[in-house]
Amino acid sequence: MILTTLKMVVQPKSRRGLLEAMRAMLAPARVERGCLSCRFYEDVENRNAFILLEEWATQEDLERHLSQDSQRHLLALMEHLSEQPELRFNTISGIAGMALMEKVRKEEGPR
Repeated sequence: MILTTLKMVVQPKSRRGLLEAMRAMLAPARVERGCLSCRFYEDVENRNAFILLEEWATQEDLERHLSQDSQRHLLALMEHLSEQPELRFNTISGIAGMALMEKVRKEEGPR
């Protein structure tokens, strides 16, 4: 699995435009082959900072997505940010959930 994170900080006057553009881009991405998840979050400490979080099944799926016209639009949006965007592609080889937390807490015992 490939986890993509994109942090964007926009100028207050451009906030609404960014939100509208991202809303329009999310639904089509979610139905692309290999898209496991596509979400857009607002930072609770900075209302002009946002995170786009995507999960892709394979590298091939991600590369197909990156070649879409919508990504050209996203690059154009990034040119108008107030800070340099932070983009990361993380390859995930395994996933653990609550079972891991319960296991660790059980092994540690009460504190």
